[in-house]
Amino acid sequence: MKNKTTRALCSALAFAFAMGILGPYQYAGLSAAVMVVLLAGVSLEPLFAVLSVGAYLLAGLWLPIYPAGGRGTGYLLGERGGFLLALVLCALVISALIKGLRKRPKISSLIGLGVAFLLYFGMGILWYVVKTESSLIAVLTSGWGGTCLLFLLDCILAYVAAGPLKKAVR
Repeated sequence: MKNKTTRALCSALAFAFAMGILGPYQYAGLSAAVMVVLLAGVSLEPLFAVLSVGAYLLAGLWLPIYPAGGRGTGYLLGERGGFLLALVLCALVISALIKGLRKRPKISSLIGLGVAFLLYFGMGILWYVVKTESSLIAVLTSGWGGTCLLFLLDCILAYVAAGPLKKAVR
């Protein structure tokens, strides 16, 4: 048991390190770390998926690893902080659904990634609307479509990589 826990913890830290390395890089407004979060969700147990994202968020309080090189509580709790905080829920939901529906891994991965998609944008956009005091309609029509499609592409890639990645982590 101890050896399995140690391997899982090391895997979680490896995912956190990958998020930290990729965090500052963006493609069309979506952080590259998001892909690593999705992969952590499909390949780690719920506790370790959350620990990996938590370690990334905690490190970002001091290191410039958030999107576009941001760091600190001001960034984490700023207008785009809802997207960062949603990553914890995304990793938890994906991992918990996959664990709960072990007999149907493909279906649980699809459901988990779909729910993560809704959580990420729901929480992120609502947080942004509250912080900027904008109207929801104005925000939704201001160009989030491209970012939304990229996140959906990340979900598809995470789904495709889920099987081989789970085997590699375990």
